[in-house]
Amino acid sequence: MKVVRKIAVLADMKELGEQSVQLHNQMILSITPDVLDTVIFYGEDIADLAQLASQMFPIGHVYYFKKTAEEDQFKAMVKQVKESLGAHDQILLKGSNSMNLAKLVESPRK
Repeated sequence: MKVVRKIAVLADMKELGEQSVQLHNQMILSITPDVLDTVIFYGEDIADLAQLASQMFPIGHVYYFKKTAEEDQFKAMVKQVKESLGAHDQILLKGSNSMNLAKLVESPRK
């Protein structure tokens, strides 16, 4: 039997403006272990949401990678996605175009 897990990669949604952090945090109502197996967060505004999720999910099912003016952990995030993603898994990508999540679609296995 195929094991199908649901993985979400959530990044900053820059178009949310001044209320960005607050609106990102409200997503916690939709991010639960009964809906998703693993959540990977990437960005600055989404950091608090990652912290909230880490309190709800089992250890090893929530990952956070920074993208700030000083540090960009994009390569580490891509590596984690590749390590987390199985052959039959479903993956959801959500974030602003400037977060470059499209690069994951171009070559998720490379």
